[in-house]
Amino acid sequence: MKKAELIKSLKSKYKFEKIDSDWIFNLKNDENGMLDIIPNVAGRLGAQYLRCMASMSLPWYVELQRQVFQEEDGFLRPLFIGGDSNFKPPAGVVEEVHLDAMIESSINWFKQQCKPSVIAADLAIHYEKRSGVPPSRWQFKHILTCVLKGDVDKLQSYLDAFKRGDRMEFIPIIQQEYFERAIPLAEKYRSGELVSPVQF
Repeated sequence: MKKAELIKSLKSKYKFEKIDSDWIFNLKNDENGMLDIIPNVAGRLGAQYLRCMASMSLPWYVELQRQVFQEEDGFLRPLFIGGDSNFKPPAGVVEEVHLDAMIESSINWFKQQCKPSVIAADLAIHYEKRSGVPPSRWQFKHILTCVLKGDVDKLQSYLDAFKRGDRMEFIPIIQQEYFERAIPLAEKYRSGELVSPVQF
């Protein structure tokens, strides 16, 4: 199977979009969450394998992003991004049945990431550290965890620093207005008016 055949097969079953050279297929988008994959066929004939990168999010995480970041282009960062998964057919030739296995594996990964214990552990790490790898995802999630924790003091300290011209090692795309919108939300979580969907 060539990449063009892979793409054609998936396009007949799932919603999709193309960003640069990547085809992104939406396997799931409902009240339980969203799951996307970027698939590819690699290797030479007789030694082919499937590569797949999955990403997922949950409705409450999407809504919190919209409230805090309000990206003009509507871009939303996933809650989790999986590493590249490789599916190697025994005969070294990718066929339709192997696409089904890739899809099943991606759905199982999604279910695993939806577990409260998995989400809580990830949010706790992002709350404790202001920056990590990659910062373009880490710092956005850090801000959101501060909101869910109701940590008004931490968010206010960031805002005060920005007003002084001190970015505190936040990357350039982090904007002052993020903190200005995050603080009133965090106050609601601190007061109990809003409750975090995951305790961490």
